[in-house]
Amino acid sequence: MEVHTIKGEEVEPLIRSRVIKESGTYELDRQGTSCFRPFVPAPPALERVVDILDKATDSIRLFERRLQEWPDPMVVGRLFARLDAVSSAGAEGSTTTFTDLLEYESSLKTAPNVPDAISVAALAEAAFEEGGADPILLAGRLHRRLFERGGHLQLAEAGEFKIRTNRVVDEDAPNGLFAYTRPESVTEAMREWRDFVEATSPELPELLRHCLGHWMFEHIHPFHDGNGRVGRLLIPVLLRQKGFTNSTCGFASEPVYLDKPLYVDGLKFARASGDMATWTRLMLGFLHQNAQANLGRLDTLLATKARWTEATADARTGSAIHRLVPFALTRPAFTVKDAVAGIGGTFPSVNNAVVRMVELGLLEVAQGARRDRLFQAREVLNAFGDFRVRRRSDTDEPPSAPGMK
Repeated sequence: MEVHTIKGEEVEPLIRSRVIKESGTYELDRQGTSCFRPFVPAPPALERVVDILDKATDSIRLFERRLQEWPDPMVVGRLFARLDAVSSAGAEGSTTTFTDLLEYESSLKTAPNVPDAISVAALAEAAFEEGGADPILLAGRLHRRLFERGGHLQLAEAGEFKIRTNRVVDEDAPNGLFAYTRPESVTEAMREWRDFVEATSPELPELLRHCLGHWMFEHIHPFHDGNGRVGRLLIPVLLRQKGFTNSTCGFASEPVYLDKPLYVDGLKFARASGDMATWTRLMLGFLHQNAQANLGRLDTLLATKARWTEATADARTGSAIHRLVPFALTRPAFTVKDAVAGIGGTFPSVNNAVVRMVELGLLEVAQGARRDRLFQAREVLNAFGDFRVRRRSDTDEPPSAPGMK
């Protein structure tokens, strides 16, 4: 089988004038398509990334500590897992917003695009997939969770490695298409990826390792579809599995959504140059930026909780409204039926509590006056955003990447 090693102008005309390192090889698949297979990425010198590595590490650890201050950190943490799922899916073209997802997860089960919401909900749930000893099996389970409820993949393919070469439009590649690792090499390439992400070494910090592992995974592209979503989710899940965090909280999808071209350019530049410093600075910057944004959201949740507690302080001890306050903070779009299931009590008592919170201006009615109408905590939803902000297009001036100096 013919193999082409990346050597400057032979494969990557974009960098003909540069002296580069090898980041992988090109192999021909059974149809004669030249497919890229990544090497295990060579870590950059620590002094080139240590500043942004320290910032990302501190931000993630602070975010996790702040989560642990809540009575039920897992429930609060699921809000952020939902937001990460919305962001990651949005980077791949999903139109489901954070509010849409919560509405779908309510007893109403409605959304502007229900099949899309189903996929995003599955991605959010997959964030809490139990870690396993083998990252390859974990990746397959995450992929299966993503597609087990339907979608254009056949269920038989969910969680299974691809059997056809997958490609992406790339104007810098021959014929305008870049082909990921050929199916015949995926099993071996994924074993190399697993050995790399499973390893531990004091010379290679875990955050840095998983930024590099993400680059490798995305270039293997082991599944027919969903590789970006699974690959981004593997970062926080593997960080938790390896003990860097105790919960799923090392997210990076929001900055990817907000500037997908920068993310793609980073993947390509590292492939073309073999120099992983710029890529790792980019991803570490994304991790830092995401954690900082989430810390701001925690501040909003705390301020909202304090204001709601004060506004409902005159309610009698043990009344439904005191149980409803923490519930609505972490389920900011819900029906009375949802609230009854979450906090207990009778439908009339919980309904009266919800109505009282509406009268106090803490909740608002999102739909008509039906018995199953949806109530929203708009202050919380605004903090998490509906991701309708304008993203940078390929024609915009590229901004500086977080931590890239």
